[in-house]
Amino acid sequence: MKKGILLLVCSALLGACTHTLKTAVKDGKIAPSFNDTLLTDDYLWVRGFGAANPAHQSDSQRRILSREAAIAHAYQRATEVLYGTNLESHVQIVDAVSVGSTIDSSATGIMRRMELVNTEYLEDGGCSVTMRISRSYLQEAGLEPQETK
Repeated sequence: MKKGILLLVCSALLGACTHTLKTAVKDGKIAPSFNDTLLTDDYLWVRGFGAANPAHQSDSQRRILSREAAIAHAYQRATEVLYGTNLESHVQIVDAVSVGSTIDSSATGIMRRMELVNTEYLEDGGCSVTMRISRSYLQEAGLEPQETK
C-alpha cells in the first residue's frame, strides 16, 4: 500500500514538472538542444545564460557574476517575448565584399514579479537560470504573449 502511494505521489510530481523548461545543461556543458522560452497555461518560462569572466581568480566570484548575467539575460528574453525587439542592422560593402556587419537589438519594457525557479552551473563557471512569470499577472497588466510555433 505504501509503495502504491509513493508511486502515485512520484507520478504526480513528475507530471507537474513537465510544464517547465527542461534543463539546458548536460554533463556540465550547454546541452546540444534546448528551448529558451515556453508558454504554458499558467506561466511564461524563460531561460538566461551568463558566462564567467576567466580573469576572475575565485570560483565564487565567477559563479556569482555569471548567475547575475544569466538573470539579466532571462529578463531580456522575457521583455523581448512580451514587448518585441528593435533591430538595427549595418553592413559595409567594399569592392562587392562585405567587410563588416553588425546587428544591434534592444528591448524596452517593465518586468515585475519574475520568479527565479532554477539555477544550474556549467563546469567552466558559466550559469543557466530558469525564470517564470504568471500569465494571470501578465493579463492583469494588459499583456498577452502569443504561442510561437
